[in-house]
Amino acid sequence: MSSHTITADELEKLTTNNRREILFYLHQLINDGERISVIFDGGSETVLTVLLHIDEAENMLIFDWGGSEISNRKLLQSERNFFVCAPHGVKNQFSTGPIYEVTYQKRPAFSTKLPDHYTRLQRREFFRLVLPMTRRPTCVVRQEGKPVLNLSVVDISIGGIAAELPGGGLDAELGQIMPKARIDLKTIGTLEVDLEIRNRSEIQRGGKPVSRVGCNFVKLSQAMENQLQRFITDVQREERARLGS
Repeated sequence: MSSHTITADELEKLTTNNRREILFYLHQLINDGERISVIFDGGSETVLTVLLHIDEAENMLIFDWGGSEISNRKLLQSERNFFVCAPHGVKNQFSTGPIYEVTYQKRPAFSTKLPDHYTRLQRREFFRLVLPMTRRPTCVVRQEGKPVLNLSVVDISIGGIAAELPGGGLDAELGQIMPKARIDLKTIGTLEVDLEIRNRSEIQRGGKPVSRVGCNFVKLSQAMENQLQRFITDVQREERARLGS
């Protein structure tokens, strides 16, 4: 993401008030178990949480009770609250009004009204598409003397991918090149490209271990770039149609 300051006009373009689109992004955060900071009291207080549930009928967002009881009680007194996270390196943020104490699945939790605006701070030249579950391609990696890896691509851009291996324990080093990885773009074709590992981590998904890697494409050809552009455009078109926007 570019380091120069975002103008008010740019911020407006990156902010949506489309309810179905907002619900889509919130559901993604819930499904991925994304950790979110709730910032309040003029920025002096923060509660770390995860979103738990959306009650569309009541227009309420339910999120987890924080680890500090003192901060939890302060949050219940706050009138203006900012939710910030960065899934896949893309900063997401929204604000809400008062917070209420509720019980969710027999445990204490918070609730607040669903936001009417949602901002994703990413620029087109570094655009990374977070893929819906139904459109996540398989990336097959074959390395000499090692088992074949079947990674699930969770986001993609012209520059590279983020991918996950269920079960964890991925044997890979930073800077390592994974040659001739095959990414199945379905109707667009198969992309065969070398991948350079730029970051990796072990995370929990639904209580199960998952290895996650961020990779850059090595020497992407113009033909490959065109394939990626078509795939990204197709997924975006499908999501806009599904959201009715």
